[in-house]
Amino acid sequence: MKQLLIAGLAGLVAGATFAAETNPKDKLTTAAKQLGDKANHSWTMNTKEGDGGPGRLGTIEAKTEKGGVTFVSLTPGGLPVEVYMKGEKGAARALEGWQSLDEIAQTSGTAAAIVKFLRSYKNPAAQCTELAGKVKDLKESDGALAGDLKDEAVQELLLVGTRRREGQDPPKTTDAKGSAKFWIKDGALTKYEINVQGKVTAGEREFDVNRTMTTEVKDVGSTKIEVPAEAKAKME
Repeated sequence: MKQLLIAGLAGLVAGATFAAETNPKDKLTTAAKQLGDKANHSWTMNTKEGDGGPGRLGTIEAKTEKGGVTFVSLTPGGLPVEVYMKGEKGAARALEGWQSLDEIAQTSGTAAAIVKFLRSYKNPAAQCTELAGKVKDLKESDGALAGDLKDEAVQELLLVGTRRREGQDPPKTTDAKGSAKFWIKDGALTKYEINVQGKVTAGEREFDVNRTMTTEVKDVGSTKIEVPAEAKAKME
């Protein structure tokens, strides 16, 4: 009887462990944590609008070190921009020399908006950990994990890059919907894709959004970042 009881308990534990490992949300969370635990990694993010055109920020190339510096290269409006960040500190260079993110944030217009975006920008491990709790009914589909995004997550993503002019009411969204898809190979996160759609009203402007953001992870464990001396000085 005692042996039967022990065998039964062992079976329950094994079954619970298997269920946890095959639960899509847990699978995604584990894959994101595994990536975040690595010493470093790189990624590329491409944004496409509904008309097939590229996103306003262009292709983003980025690298990060665990607990260290993150490098981001982007081309807003076709203008190459390089950024190094560590926490809230950072330095950026476009046409002119290196400036601290604090200096740029004190200006107005596109430059300040980009700094706001960069300070909220998350690496793949952090973003996917967050997204794991923002996807409804995450399921395995065609070799990936996929599900619809919760309403608050869609609204947040729709408003990325939307500027609020002084005296205007906060931007609003209607007909909002979105989805996310994640590819995991051998327990490691390799790629994910987010699509958001809806109508955004900002002041007197109203526009439709159909945006797809695709991020591919690469060079895990072999990424290297060298911060130029001028940029490092602006980050102190």
